[in-house]
Amino acid sequence: MIKVLDSFVADKIAAGEVIERPVSAVKELVENSIDAGAGSIIVEIRNGGKSYIRVTDDGCGISFDEAETAFLRHATSKISGITDLDNIVSLGFRGEALASISAVSRLTMVTRRAEDMSGVKIVLHGGRVVSKDRTGCNKGTTVIAEDLFYNTPARRKFMKTDAREASSVIELIQQYAVCYAGIRFMMINNGITLFTTDGDGDPYNVIRMLYPTIAKHGLLHVENEHVKGYVSDPGSTMNTRKGQLFFVNGRLVSSTVIEKGLEEGYHGRIFSGFPAAVLFIEAEPCDIDVNIHPGKQEIRFLRQDEVKKDISEAVSTAVMSGSGIPKGFVRSIEKTLEKQLNIPAQQKDETEQTSIREFLKNLDRHDPYEMPETVETSAAAEVTETMYVPVSSPAEAEPEVIHKPAPFDFADLVFKGYVFNTYIIMQSKDDLYIFDQHAAHERVFYEKFMRGYNNSAHSPQPVLTSFTITVSNDVYSMSGEWLGDLIRMGYDIEDFGDCTFIVRGIPPYMSAGEAEGFARGYAEATGEAGGSNKVVIDKLITRSCKSAVKAHDVLSEHEINDLMSELAKCDNPYSCPHGRPTFIRISSYDIERSFRRK
Repeated sequence: MIKVLDSFVADKIAAGEVIERPVSAVKELVENSIDAGAGSIIVEIRNGGKSYIRVTDDGCGISFDEAETAFLRHATSKISGITDLDNIVSLGFRGEALASISAVSRLTMVTRRAEDMSGVKIVLHGGRVVSKDRTGCNKGTTVIAEDLFYNTPARRKFMKTDAREASSVIELIQQYAVCYAGIRFMMINNGITLFTTDGDGDPYNVIRMLYPTIAKHGLLHVENEHVKGYVSDPGSTMNTRKGQLFFVNGRLVSSTVIEKGLEEGYHGRIFSGFPAAVLFIEAEPCDIDVNIHPGKQEIRFLRQDEVKKDISEAVSTAVMSGSGIPKGFVRSIEKTLEKQLNIPAQQKDETEQTSIREFLKNLDRHDPYEMPETVETSAAAEVTETMYVPVSSPAEAEPEVIHKPAPFDFADLVFKGYVFNTYIIMQSKDDLYIFDQHAAHERVFYEKFMRGYNNSAHSPQPVLTSFTITVSNDVYSMSGEWLGDLIRMGYDIEDFGDCTFIVRGIPPYMSAGEAEGFARGYAEATGEAGGSNKVVIDKLITRSCKSAVKAHDVLSEHEINDLMSELAKCDNPYSCPHGRPTFIRISSYDIERSFRRK
């Protein structure tokens, strides 16, 4: 028997689609605050947000008459018709957030507009209005959600530990603090203030404060028509994509299009791991679809090739410049010296730490509905039940590490030495450069082979003894997709019947053995990502590796100068075809710091 569910049950089901965890509730509330024009946002959670969530802002507020309407499903001020879905400029637009959160919690909202003499306090339990009264309060809105999922125990039991739920919320606020650097964010966990941003409008300052891991090796500035932001140099990678933050029109998103644009911009210079990146993409609202995911975390680009190309070009300009040369790991030298010479690591004064903890312990609790005039910050506070490590201001001054793209001039290099019969030492002004002779020679040979492949007519080179290749029935049935590719590469090959092909000529840039293995492997790989170009490039990479000088092959100074000259002519002199750096940079500042001169 089919029947229509009552509104109480339907609301709980709908709430489960939008609010999966405490972080989902926080995200919706913070986005509402941003849409309300807030200049300051306080987020407070307890027990990972399970028992208590508070979001306070100084935004536009809600009138007394509309306060109750705001909790009706699909009640919104951000769109009014179907055509508005093609031009969404706000973070929220469905009108589901407050309805969904109130349906699965005990919720209190206190709000006031600037033009009103008093505000309104409305209390809801499980989506039902318990009370609504006028009250005195600051301009803006405070929403408190307590006992999340108290009336949907099935949802509650799937939540993670308090520490993990808290970590997700904290990470979210860090991300929005980067995107909206002009807003002052405060994050409080279990009564402890973790961080407060300045709201000075400079995202790089927020990155340095909240993401020291991303910023520690230096960031390269990227900018193009639709994108701007920061990326790490090719030598500074992370094990996961957690160091990649993508914002489209102010919305935090995950996007394979952006990921591919970022990856292509590095031109194979990443040997392993993932580059760190904070990218801000601007697109016409009509060119993106943000209404494809319940949590609005994914978007669809109408002109995805254009977006990917724009990102790739911006990243390429940065990483292919002199600023994109990886820095040497001089910090390891410092640690070795500290260990050998028994030098104690620099630590903060224990008395200072104790006094901060005492201050936090005795901190008076402010009115949860009040936006404080001055926000106190204690980033050195200790958190005992969360994976998050509070961020402290840098203990020592560090040099500016945002690098503007600038061309690297090989002509400035001066030969200074040769060590381990592998590494070439060059100097340019205040920087020392260490070249890996094998990686550099690989790059030279690879580009030579690529030019030969791209420029040649690929006329087959006859073989004295023809050979055959036999493939499986499924590959044979798809020969129309790969046979023409082999012919264009320079093969004289034709169908010989019974799943067999005969080869009478091979590409001039391959040996007979290479050509036979290549043709068979290419046929079997039909349908895999990358197509003929990928397979050919893989072959040329292997060939360039075999042709290049190896580590410990002794080079004369004349041969070294010739290698530098050839490397300077390369389109990408910064990495070998595998993605390893051909050379690294160590500044005089780094060396002086290692010897405690700085």
